[in-house]
Amino acid sequence: MKSIVLLVLVATAFATNLAAFEKLEQSKLGKTLLNTIAIQMQTGEPLERIFSTLYDLEERYQNDQREDDAENKAFQGVCDADLAGLNQEIANLEQRDTELQAKLDELQPVHDQKVGQRVAKLAEKALLQKVIDEAQAKRQEQNDDFEAQREEFTFVSGVLAEARRLFTDNLQAPAFLQKGSSEAVHYTPQVFAQVATHLNAAAHKAGQMKHIRTFGKAIKLMASLAVKSQQYANQELTGRIIQLIDDLQNQLSQAFDLARKTEDARRQAYEAYNTLLNRDMNKLNSAIANLEAEIQSLADQLAATHSSQDDNAARLEAKTQQRDDRRAECQQAAYEYQQRRTARDGDRQTVSDLIGHLNSNMRDLKEYIAMRVAAGDSDLSQ
Repeated sequence: MKSIVLLVLVATAFATNLAAFEKLEQSKLGKTLLNTIAIQMQTGEPLERIFSTLYDLEERYQNDQREDDAENKAFQGVCDADLAGLNQEIANLEQRDTELQAKLDELQPVHDQKVGQRVAKLAEKALLQKVIDEAQAKRQEQNDDFEAQREEFTFVSGVLAEARRLFTDNLQAPAFLQKGSSEAVHYTPQVFAQVATHLNAAAHKAGQMKHIRTFGKAIKLMASLAVKSQQYANQELTGRIIQLIDDLQNQLSQAFDLARKTEDARRQAYEAYNTLLNRDMNKLNSAIANLEAEIQSLADQLAATHSSQDDNAARLEAKTQQRDDRRAECQQAAYEYQQRRTARDGDRQTVSDLIGHLNSNMRDLKEYIAMRVAAGDSDLSQ
């Protein structure tokens, strides 16, 4: 009974080892190693040399893995540093974008407010300019009216002066004098007729004028008086008429002096008013110029800030792409490292398992190789 149990155990162990050998042979490396061992066994290669080769191979896998681990660790460390640096640069650019946007949010309302103030000032200037133009037009109208008044007064004064001259000149002209028994000197009716004609013509013209219609009536009255006085032409009557002319001339002078004073007062009032208007206009022009300078400065700042923001956005996009590319590169490297490690671990485990089988199951391994050769496995029979 004991022998049967032992046989069962041996058979079970051999079946287990057989399954392990078949598993080894499923990998390319395991197949190659088994082929190599089969050849060395057939050629009588010392077993120690086989072990030495496998130990060296196992150690090489371990060393390669340590080197790969170190290189991967160093590379991923560089990746971490690079990504940290790139993330910091991105954070700085994002912070810069926030600052630039805050500056735009601060500048734009001020710019819009200044533009609104300029529009209001321009409207105020237009209204003030209208007042100035109206005041200037009114002043020009007043001045034109005064000049017309001056011309009319000058005309009447000239008429009166001419009438007086006719009397005084003819007083000295013998052709117009007659000697009588009762008076020493007489004016001829011709003088009165000449004066009357002169005054009538002047009265008609003066009646059509604006400012001297009253004097026109007086001139017409004087012309009528000259006509009626022709039959009484003498020195005394002539003197009275001349005195009347002088009185009228004096009244005319006083009236014109009053008109001139009124004109001077209007001119002075206009100049004072115009000075105030011009002062207000200068203030408006200065305020508008200052606003335009501020608006231009704000517009320049806005343009520069927008340009900086666009440049910053482009840099942020480029830096983000650089970070993403670097991250993908690092992730790919980590994936490839893991793939190498998995493959190397599998190969090293294959070598380690084979060493274990050589140490503990040499007899079963030889039988397995013999069975495969007998079964016609060309690799193991080489």
